[in-house]
Order: sequence, then C-alpha cells, then structure tokens
Amino acid sequence: MRRAMLIAAMGLMVLGTGCPEVYGKGGKLDQAMEMDLKAMQEERRRELKGREQELDDEEEGHCPEGKVEVRDCTSLPCKVECQ
Repeated sequence: MRRAMLIAAMGLMVLGTGCPEVYGKGGKLDQAMEMDLKAMQEERRRELKGREQELDDEEEGHCPEGKVEVRDCTSLPCKVECQ
C-alpha cells in the first residue's frame, strides 16, 4: 500500500510540476507573450502616429489666408468656420 502511494506521489511530482524552462517565470511562454505585447504596442504606436498626421493634414489649409478657423465642437462632428 505504501509503495503504491509512493509511486503515485512520485508520478504527480514528475507530471504535475511542468517544465520550468517553458512554464516558469521568464520561460518560453513568458518570452513569447512579451514579444507579442511589444508587437501590439508598436502597431498601436504606428496607428496613433498615422492618426496624428491625418489630423495635422486636416487642420492645414481649411481657411484662406487672412481668415481664422473657428471650431464649434459642442456637438459631433465639429463645425468649422472661417472668420
């Protein structure tokens, strides 16, 4: 009986601990997740940079020279007038 319990306990220790180089802190899964997060952050950074450029392009050249652009954003979309 004790031998069966010992074998079962050893089996659980071997199978239940997992591989530390894969599942442990700093293991392969952590490294893969870190790479994925960096890729998503870089993609988001590029997306925001592109959006900023679009906004800058939209702001330029709406009004003729000598007039000032006035935005009314009390409701969406904002109303833009040249005065």
